[in-house]
Amino acid sequence: MLNEALRLVRVYHDMSKAELARELGFSRSFITELEGGNKKVTIDTLERYSEYFDIPVSSLMLFAERTVDADFSEAARTFVADKALRMLDWVSSISRHERE
Repeated sequence: MLNEALRLVRVYHDMSKAELARELGFSRSFITELEGGNKKVTIDTLERYSEYFDIPVSSLMLFAERTVDADFSEAARTFVADKALRMLDWVSSISRHERE
Protein backbone atom coordinates (compact mmCIF):
# COMPACT_ATOMS: atom_id res chain seq x y z
CA MET A 1 0.00 0.00 0.00
CA LEU A 2 2.81 2.44 0.80
CA ASN A 3 4.38 1.67 -2.55
CA GLU A 4 1.18 2.81 -4.26
CA ALA A 5 1.14 6.02 -2.21
CA LEU A 6 4.64 6.87 -3.41
CA ARG A 7 3.60 6.21 -7.00
CA LEU A 8 0.57 8.48 -6.60
CA VAL A 9 2.73 11.27 -5.18
CA ARG A 10 4.98 11.05 -8.25
CA VAL A 11 2.07 10.92 -10.69
CA TYR A 12 0.27 13.76 -8.91
CA HIS A 13 3.33 15.96 -9.45
CA ASP A 14 3.45 14.93 -13.12
CA MET A 15 6.93 13.44 -12.90
CA SER A 16 8.35 10.53 -14.83
CA LYS A 17 10.14 7.75 -13.00
CA ALA A 18 13.42 8.94 -14.53
CA GLU A 19 12.89 12.54 -13.33
CA LEU A 20 12.06 11.44 -9.80
CA ALA A 21 14.97 8.99 -9.69
CA ARG A 22 17.36 11.77 -10.69
CA GLU A 23 15.95 14.18 -8.09
CA LEU A 24 16.04 11.65 -5.25
CA GLY A 25 19.35 10.02 -6.17
CA PHE A 26 17.84 6.66 -7.07
CA SER A 27 17.97 4.64 -10.29
CA ARG A 28 14.90 4.50 -12.52
CA SER A 29 14.75 0.74 -11.99
CA PHE A 30 14.69 1.27 -8.21
CA ILE A 31 11.65 3.57 -8.58
CA THR A 32 9.96 0.98 -10.83
CA GLU A 33 10.59 -1.82 -8.33
CA LEU A 34 9.56 0.38 -5.41
CA GLU A 35 6.27 1.42 -6.98
CA GLY A 36 5.60 -2.14 -8.11
CA GLY A 37 5.96 -3.48 -4.59
CA ASN A 38 9.14 -5.44 -5.37
CA LYS A 39 11.25 -3.26 -3.03
CA LYS A 40 10.47 -2.50 0.59
CA VAL A 41 10.03 1.16 1.46
CA THR A 42 12.71 2.28 3.91
CA ILE A 43 12.75 5.25 6.25
CA ASP A 44 15.47 6.80 4.06
CA THR A 45 13.20 6.51 1.03
CA LEU A 46 10.27 8.05 2.92
CA GLU A 47 12.45 10.91 4.12
CA ARG A 48 13.66 11.64 0.58
CA TYR A 49 10.09 11.71 -0.74
CA SER A 50 8.99 13.78 2.25
CA GLU A 51 11.71 16.36 1.76
CA TYR A 52 11.40 16.61 -2.00
CA PHE A 53 7.59 16.83 -2.12
CA ASP A 54 7.25 18.71 1.18
CA ILE A 55 4.88 16.09 2.61
CA PRO A 56 5.25 14.96 6.23
CA VAL A 57 6.58 11.43 6.64
CA SER A 58 3.65 10.81 8.98
CA SER A 59 1.23 11.42 6.12
CA LEU A 60 3.08 8.96 3.92
CA MET A 61 3.17 6.43 6.76
CA LEU A 62 -0.63 6.40 7.04
CA PHE A 63 -0.67 4.13 4.01
CA ALA A 64 1.29 1.46 5.85
CA GLU A 65 -0.37 1.76 9.26
CA ARG A 66 -1.90 -1.63 10.01
CA THR A 67 -2.98 -2.27 6.41
CA VAL A 68 -0.83 -5.40 6.23
CA ASP A 69 -2.09 -6.78 9.55
CA ALA A 70 -3.65 -10.18 8.96
CA ASP A 71 -6.47 -9.32 11.39
CA PHE A 72 -7.65 -6.47 9.18
CA SER A 73 -10.50 -7.37 6.88
CA GLU A 74 -10.36 -6.36 3.23
CA ALA A 75 -13.11 -3.80 3.86
CA ALA A 76 -11.07 -2.23 6.66
CA ARG A 77 -7.96 -2.09 4.47
CA THR A 78 -9.92 -0.41 1.70
CA PHE A 79 -11.46 2.09 4.14
CA VAL A 80 -8.08 3.03 5.64
CA ALA A 81 -6.45 3.30 2.21
CA ASP A 82 -9.23 5.55 0.93
CA LYS A 83 -8.94 7.89 3.92
CA ALA A 84 -5.15 8.01 3.62
CA LEU A 85 -5.31 8.78 -0.10
CA ARG A 86 -7.75 11.61 0.52
CA MET A 87 -5.49 13.03 3.23
CA LEU A 88 -2.43 12.85 0.97
CA ASP A 89 -4.35 14.58 -1.80
CA TRP A 90 -5.40 17.30 0.65
CA VAL A 91 -1.84 17.81 1.89
CA SER A 92 -0.56 17.96 -1.69
CA SER A 93 -3.16 20.56 -2.67
CA ILE A 94 -2.21 22.76 0.26
CA SER A 95 1.47 22.52 -0.66
CA ARG A 96 0.69 23.34 -4.29
CA HIS A 97 -1.38 26.39 -3.36
CA GLU A 98 1.31 27.69 -1.01
CA ARG A 99 3.88 27.59 -3.85
CA GLU A 100 1.63 29.59 -6.19
